[in-house]
Amino acid sequence: MLITLAYRVPRQDLDSLLGSITAYPLTEEFAAAWESLPKRENRRGPRYSALATGLVAATGQPVRLFGEHELAEEEQSTGSRMLLLTSDSAFDERLRVAVRAWEGHVRDGKGTAVLSGLLPEPERARSFADFVKYRSGQVPVAPGWVFRTAEWQVMRQLATKPLPVDGRTPVVLSMATDGSLLAWDPQDLLINRAGTAFSMHRVTARLTTRVGFEDPVLCFDAHLSRISPQGDWSKNVWIDRGQNASPILRLPLRRRRDEETGTWHNHLDPAIAKILEACQLSPLDLPDELPAVPGDIRPQLASTRFHALGSGPGPRFMMRLHEHIVATLPSLVPLPYEVDKRIRLAPRVTKYWAGGLPSAAVGPSGFQKVTLACVYATPAGRDRMLAELTELAGRPVSPEPGGPATAVNTRLDVVARHCPDLLAHDTVNRAAALKSLDLPSPTDGLTAAWLETEYHPDASPPELDAKPHLRRLLGHLGVPAQFLATEPTLLPPKTTAPTPETKKHAARAALRDLLRAAGILDHRLLDAVRAGGRPHGLAREALLVGIHARRQQTGTEGKPLILTMVALYVDPADLASCQVLVYSDRRRAWVRGAEGAADFHAGAIGTTRFGRTGEKAELTRAVVESRLGDLRAALTDRRVPGTRDGYDTPMVVFVDTQETRTIWPGLQNTQLGTGPLPGDSLRAEGADIAVVRLNTEISEIGRPVTRREKANMPSDPAKPAAPDRKVYRLKDVDRHCWLFAGRSASLKAKGGDRGASYTRWTLPPGLASQLTVPWHSYTGKEIVVVEAGSWAPEQLAGLTASLCEQALAWDDRTQMPVPLHLATVIDEDHPDYRVSGDEDS
Repeated sequence: MLITLAYRVPRQDLDSLLGSITAYPLTEEFAAAWESLPKRENRRGPRYSALATGLVAATGQPVRLFGEHELAEEEQSTGSRMLLLTSDSAFDERLRVAVRAWEGHVRDGKGTAVLSGLLPEPERARSFADFVKYRSGQVPVAPGWVFRTAEWQVMRQLATKPLPVDGRTPVVLSMATDGSLLAWDPQDLLINRAGTAFSMHRVTARLTTRVGFEDPVLCFDAHLSRISPQGDWSKNVWIDRGQNASPILRLPLRRRRDEETGTWHNHLDPAIAKILEACQLSPLDLPDELPAVPGDIRPQLASTRFHALGSGPGPRFMMRLHEHIVATLPSLVPLPYEVDKRIRLAPRVTKYWAGGLPSAAVGPSGFQKVTLACVYATPAGRDRMLAELTELAGRPVSPEPGGPATAVNTRLDVVARHCPDLLAHDTVNRAAALKSLDLPSPTDGLTAAWLETEYHPDASPPELDAKPHLRRLLGHLGVPAQFLATEPTLLPPKTTAPTPETKKHAARAALRDLLRAAGILDHRLLDAVRAGGRPHGLAREALLVGIHARRQQTGTEGKPLILTMVALYVDPADLASCQVLVYSDRRRAWVRGAEGAADFHAGAIGTTRFGRTGEKAELTRAVVESRLGDLRAALTDRRVPGTRDGYDTPMVVFVDTQETRTIWPGLQNTQLGTGPLPGDSLRAEGADIAVVRLNTEISEIGRPVTRREKANMPSDPAKPAAPDRKVYRLKDVDRHCWLFAGRSASLKAKGGDRGASYTRWTLPPGLASQLTVPWHSYTGKEIVVVEAGSWAPEQLAGLTASLCEQALAWDDRTQMPVPLHLATVIDEDHPDYRVSGDEDS
């Protein structure tokens, strides 16, 4: 059995676990007054979180403000349009004073503050249980505010007892106003040997639902929050006001640089000072020079920044957390996962094909001939490229610079081009250098570029990075690109140069990424998915489609939605007949994979026409249906005996739960399979369309902790047992839900399981250096078969796991199955791709 940090909340225990909350149901008059507040430059009014933040500072308690779409239907029917929630009923008058002060600040003293006068008398004991509706055979439903605030009540109970950790002093967990628990005691602070880097354990919880369970589910997780003593690169700050039993404040942090002196000043939202003054409370002044060792004020460092302490608390801490949860909250019932013995995975293959890459591997690209162009600036870069290509070919590959091609097989060639001006970061105009490459352009052929780029993570980034510019330029020429990093000649002091093994691994990954971009596959993928003696392997032709959707956060005129679609036609009997296709917005058609990727990288990223809600979601659904119809029409010559119309290739659509469930409501737990789904229009015409939903959000599925089995267990009973290379299924659940648990490549590496043998507090002195490396915990992905089509659900679960287990471009598992992974990577490779990282790891 697999144990996770996910627990069922029996309905008879829901009230005792969650209790009640203080609620201010806000009427249409309040909502109208809110809409009348001054608009910002983007013509939008203040965010709900702006008022909530001020009220948190004034009351010292968690506070949230919700809009109409987060309310229950019965709340809306009684006139509620907004909802203000707080965990303490003793601050009613202070809330009103604070709301008045905040509105005065927003209005800049102009006009009359009206919001506080529209606050109703509070419901001081609103029961969570009263707003949870149970349904036979389905997950429960509740308004959004229930799921977003239940954490407050649960964590308050979990913090009543300290957390035992391997014989050391138990860890006192202190609640913060965002609902998380912090290991706040100074003795629990993690500090590097130089005394310059600090981290703090943080525990979070989330109320959610799980397919197949009629009760709510609680998922816990733990993180290391990195602390920046002076506030550099921080967006939030924790403040302990020293008031007994009061939560630790978590507030947005603002920093301003004095242009004359060059010094930085820390401050909070100016509205907070106005609120505290109106409430006659002590001010929250942040000194510009904070203590070198974090104390009552702890700015939180963004995780995308370098930190001298590694990330993650490790698997052993997760196991101690699980033990603490079941001991402190005994009413919670761990979700039971058991190995699904019907699903067997093929062995993962990491080596190149014996005897060299076969010509059939070029078939999926759709081109008769593919040329790989090694474009380099240094001899070291060229040598690394050709050494890896030699392993791929199974014999020496050494084309002369600027000379003719060298064959890897009858359909794959390699050329070498020395062009440092094209690759240099400081080159402004690369057009002339690009022409000098003189790349081959055979009829019905493809050229894919492998480019050297200067990069080291510890070196200062270039002012103008050549990579995105080159990818866009080559995209216009229909040339997919991949890069190989070589370190600068001069590295920063105390920087460790990469080892030969690290360089070898990087070259291998880069070459495989290049082959992936060109649409070249080898037998590893077919061997992973086809039957091969396994009862539920793939034994027929199939069309596997990945639909990736992501909202870009950097749009100047609205936030565009990026929609990429990749189709993989698989013939388990013939590698050369397989094909990778990508939908090209530029050509408005399905094209060969390399062409579609190049088109995407050459153009603007995303469009504001698409969206996840309302009319934009309807348009997005309609566009996807049209594209799926075009794909089906393009493959009508693939005749499969026994299907309904004699020629229809079965299609399996893979989607990411987080990114697509508001576009297709039928993907959501609350209406699984009963709302709109990808392929609905084709399904109505009789097409064989299956839909598989993937969820990798640990806060929703529950992190794997350990196995409870008789065989292959650690000798130390306090050490968590890593998940087997198996697919686990929810026990006694008739819905089609599986968990594919696993370990990261780092955790599986030699010495990488320190976090399973120790916690960061109990690491022996001789291993203190291990504090600086990441400690990955076990992870997993939820596989839900939403629509099975003509497949057995467990066959689709096994196919999905196999498509994750055997990656195309590296030696370990991927988060998503191949078609969805390819659609995601195309987006991530775009020159304008942006992603905002979480603040914890």
